[in-house]
Amino acid sequence: MAAPKFDASMRVITLVGDDAFLVPYYTRQVMAALEEAHGEVERFDFDGDSASPAEILDELRTFGLLQQHKVVVVDKADRLLAAKVDGSNKARPLFEKYVSAPCEDATLLLRADIWRKGKIDAAIERVGTVHRIKSLGPADTLRWVQGRVGKAHGAEIDRGAADRLVRRVGCHLARLDAELAKLAAMCGEGGTIDTTLVDEAVPLSREEKAWVIQDAVLGGGAARGLATLHELLGVSRQSDVLVAWAVTDMLRRLHAAARMRGSGMSPQQIRKDLKLWGPAGDATLTVAQRVTPETLARLLGDALRSQQRLRQGIGKPDRMLEVLIVDIAAALAA
Repeated sequence: MAAPKFDASMRVITLVGDDAFLVPYYTRQVMAALEEAHGEVERFDFDGDSASPAEILDELRTFGLLQQHKVVVVDKADRLLAAKVDGSNKARPLFEKYVSAPCEDATLLLRADIWRKGKIDAAIERVGTVHRIKSLGPADTLRWVQGRVGKAHGAEIDRGAADRLVRRVGCHLARLDAELAKLAAMCGEGGTIDTTLVDEAVPLSREEKAWVIQDAVLGGGAARGLATLHELLGVSRQSDVLVAWAVTDMLRRLHAAARMRGSGMSPQQIRKDLKLWGPAGDATLTVAQRVTPETLARLLGDALRSQQRLRQGIGKPDRMLEVLIVDIAAALAA
């Protein structure tokens, strides 16, 4: 993802997105660029749900007592532009008029979760920028974690630990940053975060716990798979349907990877298409290389039928899943 470049000469900037880390991060970049150019900067914040267009425009056009440059930040800007003034929809034209000739001593920063493109976009681009914040995918998030921990928290992280952390937390940069700060403090200045520390310090959510069955079956065979199954169903009280879905998803990826390998597709392309990252992706590709697509198709069919029976309340869930895991482990080990 290309990082935006904010210039102090920009009079209107729009940030579109709801990322709880990147929106404040880019806002700080805007503030830093303005402070470097103008020294101390006054900041005024408005809520697009409650503030009136007149309030915001008056603030933009009013000179500060010390003639400082000012930044007017408007959250929920999309709602502000859609607001009605005096019973008619006049908010957007008012701001289109302002953007066409913005004040030189003020910067308008519009922040919105969504943004409907219109005439105002072209006007903003002439005096600033509209930046749409794209959420990072797993691969980019993994690289972000590895770079962020040293830059912001003074520690290092193993690739396997970074992969484990992303799989547990997801691609939520704010949550990941908070977890990295905690893990870095636990391992000490200049220390290295490993998978053991991630397992001990970053708890899985109730839904995420069911997915550990994939690692167990791929990496530990029948014994580890059955032990993990009993822990999930007995200790963690996981839904048998959710566990069955996790097993089915694993087989779906294995089958797809095996077919792609058979057609001559490169491992890199398979990783990209199936979103296989980190050690789990390595294990999937290894299995897909030595187990035939036909065998995996049979196992996938069994898993789908088992999942259907579980949803219908047919049979004993623990016994059905035990048989499925033993069959999978035997086929993968052959």
